[in-house]
Amino acid sequence: MKRLFLTSVVLLLVFMAQAQTKIAPKLVKGYKAVYTEEMTVNVAGNDMVKLTSETEYTVSDVTADGAMITVKTVNVTDNSDGGNPMSSILSASMKMMEGVDMKVKTNADGQVQGIVNFEEVQAQVKKMSKNLIDKIYESSPELAQMLPREGLESQMLEKMDADLILASLRNTGVLSLNGKTISNGATDSYENEEGFKMKRMFFVAGKNIIVNSTLNMSKDELKTLIIKQVEEQAPEQAEMIKQNIDMVMGQMKFEVTGKSTFTMQDNGWVKSVKTEASQEAMGQSTKSVTVTTLKQ
Repeated sequence: MKRLFLTSVVLLLVFMAQAQTKIAPKLVKGYKAVYTEEMTVNVAGNDMVKLTSETEYTVSDVTADGAMITVKTVNVTDNSDGGNPMSSILSASMKMMEGVDMKVKTNADGQVQGIVNFEEVQAQVKKMSKNLIDKIYESSPELAQMLPREGLESQMLEKMDADLILASLRNTGVLSLNGKTISNGATDSYENEEGFKMKRMFFVAGKNIIVNSTLNMSKDELKTLIIKQVEEQAPEQAEMIKQNIDMVMGQMKFEVTGKSTFTMQDNGWVKSVKTEASQEAMGQSTKSVTVTTLKQ
């Protein structure tokens, strides 16, 4: 019996050791992968937001140390019903990158190291954002009373920070697993676009990699985040929130979860990604599903 138990443990360890994989896509000069992305977002009290986009990834400047991948969003379509302001804002935030060549430097495993032409990208996005914001207020004049133009412009452009874009490339999407050696039960931490600290766990199942994410913040860290966001978005309310932060925290539920399923190709590039995310924070509930599929 003891021998059988020991044999079972050894076999389990062997299985666990085999259930790991190194993500290192083949970097061949001229290789192009085109992905379509369908995003559905449901915010409590609003209609469903449906957006479709198409993004190209083109490899160049390949050396023994790495390569350059040009990321270009070529098309963004808003498929939402009606003139939902939420839809217009999300669509505009994506359209800011439409037609912009963002040159991403990677190491030999395709892991993102930096953005080579960030200043050029930032200048193009700023120029495009003004026209997009004009269109938002033309289609939703009532939005001006709820959210002044300077506030909306600030919110949209603050995401055009080099560190935030790098974090997004490294933590979500087609390039996010590159350079990782993934085994069942492995974990790491990251910060999402809303500033929440997250912990994720990885699982390997054949050509599929499953990533489960959960909120990983203490009560004091959440307090600090709330105050910071209020100071940035509604500074006139900041002092009141600071004085009543414990009461505010007692009335709010914080829950952020996500599940991504990556399907890989033999060449190490992603074939598809499905991400389901749910967030309940600061009195607002949001659910989203994003499906990214290789077109060619």
